[in-house]
Amino acid sequence: MSGVGACPRCGEHSMMTPIEINALSRTTREASDAPAWVCSDCGMDEGLEDAFHTGATKQKFWPIERTFEFFIKETNLQSARLMNEVENEA
Repeated sequence: MSGVGACPRCGEHSMMTPIEINALSRTTREASDAPAWVCSDCGMDEGLEDAFHTGATKQKFWPIERTFEFFIKETNLQSARLMNEVENEA
């Protein structure tokens, strides 16, 4: 079920066919944007970036070295720091 090349966002994971099985990048939300498909891990990464940061990494910065696993670790570290700050204020 693969064969359309590597993910344009991470350059690591193989894209599946048909292309619509993959994740539609959150960088293509405007009506005039051409659809950009990314691997499932990058789709999850973009969702987390959108929810917890300033939005998905723009296409001009692709391919990125960061992976889904790295983003989860960074989010966990940030959460731990925040919890530590809250506990220290109490």
